[in-house]
Amino acid sequence: MKKSIVIEKAFKYTPGTIGDDIPNVYIYDEVQGYWINSKSKTPMMFDNNGPRPQTKKQDVETGEDQKGE
Repeated sequence: MKKSIVIEKAFKYTPGTIGDDIPNVYIYDEVQGYWINSKSKTPMMFDNNGPRPQTKKQDVETGEDQKGE
């Protein structure tokens, strides 16, 4: 059986740890209003090495309802 195109093309996130959201490489530019890479001067949203989105509680989706477990 062929995998769904969503499964094949979806970006796979690596588990992170709390506190790793903004590496020390980035500084906040108050004039521009966004984070920039202090070395390359690239805005964080365009930097390929920047942090990736994560859930607030860093939940891992298992497909099973694990409430109360």
